Amino acid sequence: MFGGLEKSKKRALGALLIAGVACAVTGTLYWSQKWIESAGLIFDIAGIVQLEIGGLFDRLLDKYADEKKYPYGPPSHITRQLSDEADRPIRAWLYNNTFYEHRTGFWLLVLGFVFQLWANWL
Repeated sequence: MFGGLEKSKKRALGALLIAGVACAVTGTLYWSQKWIESAGLIFDIAGIVQLEIGGLFDRLLDKYADEKKYPYGPPSHITRQLSDEADRPIRAWLYNNTFYEHRTGFWLLVLGFVFQLWANWL
């Protein structure tokens, strides 16, 4: 139930980030308004997707924080998803900041707006 949709959203976010960077690089190299504006729009969409992913994480925590229903904490399969490999701190930091930090979505939206504003002045 949770894993399939979540994975597809994460894949979509990854694809959007790659596409946004590709458009930004292409637009910068060729000084093309359309590519830079496309980068801005893609980063805006990525920001919205990231905020959706982040919101789902909050609802998951709220659900399993019910001590009456889960007196010993969340089930082990949920705990493994939340901890995300504690033995790899750099990967875990990058993963958590990319998918679950609300500020990341906000800054992706800001980046998208900056690219759009830049493209308007080319």
